[in-house]
Amino acid sequence: RIDRLTPDHKRLLEAASVIGRDVPLNVLKAIAEENDEALTRGLRQLQVSQFLYETSTFPTAKFTFKHALTYDVVYENLLRERRRSLHVRTMQAIEQLDAERLAEQADKLAYHAVRGELWDKAAHYLLQAGQKSIRLSAYRDALAHLSLGLDALARLPGTPEHLSMELDYRVSIGSIQLATLGWAAPQVLQTYARARQ
Repeated sequence: RIDRLTPDHKRLLEAASVIGRDVPLNVLKAIAEENDEALTRGLRQLQVSQFLYETSTFPTAKFTFKHALTYDVVYENLLRERRRSLHVRTMQAIEQLDAERLAEQADKLAYHAVRGELWDKAAHYLLQAGQKSIRLSAYRDALAHLSLGLDALARLPGTPEHLSMELDYRVSIGSIQLATLGWAAPQVLQTYARARQ
């Protein structure tokens, strides 16, 4: 069914898959290589073909993939460089469209920054996402964000700014370990020893 789409409609579906399972129209419009008329026509065709369906219209229209398998197939069949480029554009679009709510969007921004291989932005947003999860006592999510953020930081030069950010990461991870493991755990001592360094 995907292969029967026209090249323009297939490209639009690929762009939607990079945004995620839920696709806000304003983000899709920002990254799609289509004018408004072609975008509207393409979305209509994707709905008729039962790839996407509209889930909301206010405050902005939002679409969702009808089947998880379709979403996975479209995303996984994208060429690596095109996928990376679309993630970069998606992150930039979210930064522009939600400029006053970036902290709320930190996990989405981090996801696209990692997939777009923008390691500096990834480290920044993963730290925000991790600290947000700590405030919500979602320690497993927080640890996942912070661990991924340390991996992103390892890809960057050891500047004073990046070392300062690593300290924030270590202290945040230490607070999770204290809450879940207690003072006596060897992981806590390792984390704070690295923070002290």
